[in-house]
Amino acid sequence: MPEQPHMRQFLLYVFVLIVPCFVVWTTLGGSVATPAIGLVSQCLSNWFPTVVDALYLDGSSALLMTRFGENNGEAVPLAGAEYQLGFRINPMIVTVSVPFYTVLHFATQRDTYLGSYLYGLIILYLLMMFGLLCLCLKELMVNLGGTFFEQPDVFVPNANVIGILYQFNVLIVPTLAPAIIWIWQGRNTPLLRSSLGVIANNKTPDNKSGSPLLRKQSSE
Repeated sequence: MPEQPHMRQFLLYVFVLIVPCFVVWTTLGGSVATPAIGLVSQCLSNWFPTVVDALYLDGSSALLMTRFGENNGEAVPLAGAEYQLGFRINPMIVTVSVPFYTVLHFATQRDTYLGSYLYGLIILYLLMMFGLLCLCLKELMVNLGGTFFEQPDVFVPNANVIGILYQFNVLIVPTLAPAIIWIWQGRNTPLLRSSLGVIANNKTPDNKSGSPLLRKQSSE
């Protein structure tokens, strides 16, 4: 079939690109999420001004610093504590979508690469921001408990909602979102047309006829 070479080429390019893409992602670590971390920090500090101080990059991870201190394993007012209470966040949980999308995008034969790739990255970074936000909400919920939920005049999502959003952004979005973006952007490429059974400008008519109807003619 004429479409088979496209699939073979795609699989070959995936095999060639997957290792270097994930090596670069691992080497960069949490810095891949730097733009998302800065925006999520502003969002959290404005949303929970009495609880969240800042979210910033610290090596390969991010630190979610609160406005509390720690004393005997409990959160206390920062003025009466020796250390500021913070929680470590692993941004690579959500940034894994970037190398995954990069491999799929550049392994697919298409007319242009850079423009659509940048557009896909913008969508992924918006999803990464939401994913990081959910990771931070989960840490605040687990570690601060009632102190987090009982903030005066502040809307705090239900614990079940936070838990579901956390699981969704950890288990589903990092792998599903790149695949969906790749399919949408490459829907007119020869590879996707053959894989999805879509043939451009050559629609075959539906065969609406069923099996022949046999009737026994009555003899008169």
